[in-house]
Amino acid sequence: MKPNEPSRTALMIARQRAAHQVLDHGAILDDPFVMKILREDEKDVLQFANAHPLASIGRLITTARSRVAEDALARAVEKGVRQIVILGAGLDTFALRNPHGARQIRIYEVDHPATQAWKRQRMAQAQIALPPWLILVPVDFERDDLGEKLAAAGFQQNLPAFFTWLGVVPYLTQDAIGRTLDYMSSIQNSEVVFDYLEPPEAFSEEVRQLETERTEQLKKMDERSVSRFEPAGIAAILRSHGFCAIEDIDFEEIASRFGRAIQGLAPGHAGVHIVHAKH
Repeated sequence: MKPNEPSRTALMIARQRAAHQVLDHGAILDDPFVMKILREDEKDVLQFANAHPLASIGRLITTARSRVAEDALARAVEKGVRQIVILGAGLDTFALRNPHGARQIRIYEVDHPATQAWKRQRMAQAQIALPPWLILVPVDFERDDLGEKLAAAGFQQNLPAFFTWLGVVPYLTQDAIGRTLDYMSSIQNSEVVFDYLEPPEAFSEEVRQLETERTEQLKKMDERSVSRFEPAGIAAILRSHGFCAIEDIDFEEIASRFGRAIQGLAPGHAGVHIVHAKH
């Protein structure tokens, strides 16, 4: 990512969520705000959605990981968790759709300062106010101390928290991933949902080719995809940080759970996993 530019991947993910509203009627993730924040019409969104024959796979992954995270988050709130941290929030709209408003939860959206400024601007243009339970926390994951920044924003480190960390891990170095897990594991009774990529050979040939093209595009934009993991490796890293009750959902399960909701889902296999772990 270039220092003063918002994340292009955040824009792409928002467009996938928007395409899901238009083509799939929000069957996996109902998001009435994403089109307003994007300020694009249905024609633009459909053009994006149909730009590549495998785009439907991206749409499935983007919406399924949010749905898995938000379902797990709802269970955590039922059990008493009142702090939610969205790491790498991009144009995420959960805080606007928050179904737990009556529970007095606080939502901390953490992202790169340039991406957050861009989001604020888009929300202002769409005349959408920041809800009172939302706190924006600007953080550069590779350079800043996440704990310090969150504490300065009012986060209570002695109370449990639920972290969502979607579409971020593949773009971080192993060091930055380790530091973030260190911090999460310092919060008693913390939970996290994140996604990761396996090495390229876990992808079917067409999807692997698409992934290679995307990696090349990202390099040109200074948004490198650097970290890949084997499932056993991820489980070992999480256990070494004290996480247990690790649920690892692979692409086959994502497709069988949610694939029917995606119009014209392309054949193919992506080495993408969604993980829910508790400390």
